Amino acid sequence: MTMTNDGTAVEQIEALQTGHAQIWGRLGQCGTWWSGSDRVDAIAEGRQALCCDLCRVRSEALSPMMVLGQHDAVSNLPDSAVDLIHRLTTDPGRLSKDWASQIINVITEEAYVELVTVICIQYVIDSFNRCLGLPLRELPLAGGGTPNRIRPEGVGDVGAWVSQGLDKSLANVSRAASLVPETETLWRELVQMHYSRGPEFADLVWNRALSRPQVELLASTVSSLNECFY
Repeated sequence: MTMTNDGTAVEQIEALQTGHAQIWGRLGQCGTWWSGSDRVDAIAEGRQALCCDLCRVRSEALSPMMVLGQHDAVSNLPDSAVDLIHRLTTDPGRLSKDWASQIINVITEEAYVELVTVICIQYVIDSFNRCLGLPLRELPLAGGGTPNRIRPEGVGDVGAWVSQGLDKSLANVSRAASLVPETETLWRELVQMHYSRGPEFADLVWNRALSRPQVELLASTVSSLNECFY
């Protein structure tokens, strides 16, 4: 291991890389509403969105929905799924409930939530590598199997864009993906890995190089830069 100062920073980077590798491989497994190959295609589309001409023009427009055209897609996913992936990747701050409802009417809210969760995980892991000047990971291997498309119990209208778990003891960041519990588990693992560390967050046990206020400052700054209304 290369050491810098007390080696803590490098050690944490290596720990995150190990955790990312485990989650990345599971991203390619068959989901609840999308197959393994669909999910791998979604990851490829998430990367493609960054060089899509339509996305570039829309991101520069005052009214992105007024800009018509076709995405530079690299998969056979439905057009509405491609639009979801590309817009979520390139212009998340201006997504609207009306737009989301149109997508949901085509692919269902469960499929919508699973795609959003997969892309959010992919974006975090890819951004980590880009920021450190590391090569992007190879696309995960697509797992076999058929989505069971079983809607979980204990979900309903909580005033959000999609149905969520009714258990108010869960953090909103977890409830947001509760329509697809198996994929939400990957998202929760990633959040805990980078930010909350599960029980440590609530118990205020903190053994990181950055102090708790420093972590909160970084988190709020990133949220602001990403125009996150939450």
